[in-house]
Amino acid sequence: MTAKPIDISRLDTASLVFPSGEVLSNDYARTKRSKRIHSATYVGNIRHEKVAIVFQTETDIFQVQTTIWLNYGGCIYLKGNITIPVERVLSVDWL
Repeated sequence: MTAKPIDISRLDTASLVFPSGEVLSNDYARTKRSKRIHSATYVGNIRHEKVAIVFQTETDIFQVQTTIWLNYGGCIYLKGNITIPVERVLSVDWL
């Protein structure tokens, strides 16, 4: 990832369109992402801590700082039932 992600609000994330397709190229990176999403979901529900989620649409790379409430059915759910497909997530980092 060479481009600096565009900061976006949680609410504006709801208006984005996500293409299908995996953004990570290897199994190690996908496993690491899965573990970080699982941990971030736990921390979001127990301690209400926010994380920085970097994700890719068809044209841009964005970053949203929010709490992950649920990881289900190939999507992560944010407050307000806003979803981001897991396969479009590049990274999840604690703030």
